[in-house]
Formats: sequence, structure tokens, C-alpha cells
Amino acid sequence: MNTPAVGDVCPSRRYTHSRLQLFRFSAVSWNSHRIHYDADFAASEGFPDVVVQSTLHGQTLTRYALEWAGPDAHPESVSWRNVTTAVAGEPLIWTATVRTVAPCDSGVRVTLDVRVLKDDGGPCVTGHVDLTCRAARTSPSAAPSRDPATS
Repeated sequence: MNTPAVGDVCPSRRYTHSRLQLFRFSAVSWNSHRIHYDADFAASEGFPDVVVQSTLHGQTLTRYALEWAGPDAHPESVSWRNVTTAVAGEPLIWTATVRTVAPCDSGVRVTLDVRVLKDDGGPCVTGHVDLTCRAARTSPSAAPSRDPATS
């Protein structure tokens, strides 16, 4: 990744969550609330289909931020707020804008303002993802030595 600049807009990502994905995410996250895997129960609670888990939104925000930043990035922190409910099969759009870029010991620290939008453009989730991106090596001498230290 080239060093981003404040205000850079990340390419958006369109996606949907399937009922199977929500069921599996409930299983691996030990979330036993039936609105996330039982469509009839979700309907009895007033939802049009099973509901996307809050923590799955957080995972999605992080995954797409890391895909944007590249293989030398790792997450420092993630925070988000659910604005409205999303359900299985509903088209969603991940968007992000670079809020800050600051040098750090291992490269640069980047803060993204992230959002998940509904198909009509309305916000579903808002938040921030902080990433550390390792500095690119510019020459072979910048690579750490693999030879044992000698004295």
C-alpha cells in the first residue's frame, strides 16, 4: 500500500450476509439469540428476516479495512455503533475515508472513518478502524540481517 493521505476515499464494497453465514457466525461466537438464525422467530419479533449480529458488523468493518490496507497491515482498534438493523439478504455497502495518518515505530498508523450503508444510502453502521501499516522496504539494506550477531 502506498502511504494514504487524509481524505482519501477507500473503494466501496457491496455485499450481503446470507442466513447460513448468520447461523454459522452465531455458532462460532456463541450467540444463541434466535433472531440471528431462526427466521420465524425473527418475524415474530417484527424483523423481515434473521438479523445481522452487531459483532459481525465489527468483523466486516475490520476485514474490509485490512483488505484495503494490504498484507502488511494489522488492526489496532475497532469501534462501531449500529444505527439501524440489517437482515440476511439485504444489500449493504462498506465505505471508508482516511481520517488520520501518523508515523509510528513500525510504519504509519491510519484511522479510517468507516460506514456500512443500506442500499438506499442510509447509514446502518458507523465507526472507526485504526490500523498500523508497516513501512515499505526501499532497499535490500533495509531488510533485517539474517546472519547471527558477531562480536
